[in-house]
Amino acid sequence: MSDKAHGRFDLVVEAYRPGDTYRLAMLADGTYRRLHDRGELDALAAELGLDPADRDRVAWEGGDEWPRHDGG
Repeated sequence: MSDKAHGRFDLVVEAYRPGDTYRLAMLADGTYRRLHDRGELDALAAELGLDPADRDRVAWEGGDEWPRHDGG
C-alpha cells in the first residue's frame, strides 16, 4: 500500500497483481481485508458508508481490474 494514501483516505484498494486471487483493501484504522471481486468491495464500502467512486474518500491503486474466477 502506498504510505501516502494511508491516513488520507477512508479506504485504499491496492492494485491487482496478476496471479493473485484477491485484492487487498486497507481501512482507515490500518486493517486489511481480502476482496475477491467487485461485489465484495461494494459490500465493504456500503458497510463503511462509502461510495467506491468517491475519489476524496476511496483511493484506487491501479484500475478496476479483478481476479478472474473460472467456474468450478
